[in-house]
Amino acid sequence: MNIYHLDQPISDKERAERLFCGDLLIYRNISAMTELVTYSDQRLRAALDGRDPTTAQQYLSGEAFIERTGTVQTAFRTSDVPKTMFFRALKECGVDLKQTYYDHFPMRVVPYSAQHQGALRAAIGHHRDTWGSNIQSQINWWAPLYPLEEQRTIAFYPHYWNHALANNTATWSFAEYLATRNRTPTERQVDYPSAPHPTEAVDESDVVKVVLQPGDILNFSSAHLHASVTNVTNATRFSVEMRTINRQDLRLGREAPNQDNAAATPMYSWFRSILDKHPLQP
Repeated sequence: MNIYHLDQPISDKERAERLFCGDLLIYRNISAMTELVTYSDQRLRAALDGRDPTTAQQYLSGEAFIERTGTVQTAFRTSDVPKTMFFRALKECGVDLKQTYYDHFPMRVVPYSAQHQGALRAAIGHHRDTWGSNIQSQINWWAPLYPLEEQRTIAFYPHYWNHALANNTATWSFAEYLATRNRTPTERQVDYPSAPHPTEAVDESDVVKVVLQPGDILNFSSAHLHASVTNVTNATRFSVEMRTINRQDLRLGREAPNQDNAAATPMYSWFRSILDKHPLQP
């Protein structure tokens, strides 16, 4: 696995060639992403009494912190404003928006204290995003809203790009997750797992913890095994993420290898066109 830092946009074809070989791409100093960082910071500070969002949890109870950040997460997820900024950021990276479909655009909040857990979009364990969607042409975009460090970022496991990992993809049910989530208060943890997960221990010996700056965007194949690094710092981690599918990748069979996914139904219905919101048709 190689990590490439890019200062210029690249074509969708080149992106697919690099990502579906297992490489990671970091697009640097994306102006629309910097704009989104500022937008997000303003809304978080307004909800947290003007405090620095990365340290505000030390002044609030777990319940208050989850409630306030959850309100921002809901507004962020349901508004077209941050999505539009991120679509502009994708275009700066060279993405052809006419060919691109996306699923959703959440803000993730990973606290550093065990007393502040319980939110829906907090730390996430080892997984491949393709375990849920069953679409090997899918790619991920991930970006921090505040500076990172190795103890507070995203981790990758290159060994598993070419090796299987035992998991529960054969039995996990999206329908059951959705039903459970609908019974759960907004922005709170759901009792049923949001995605399939490993059923054996992950070898941590070759873990790669990727650190990038606010304004940068990390791009990787959804088939990569990855996870949130356990936050042992004294600062909350805030990030945004999106999954996309390029229609030409799908049509031409440009995709990552499937090492261990036992599920068979592609979830095309999760994705819709960036430009006209029409659902993805295989």
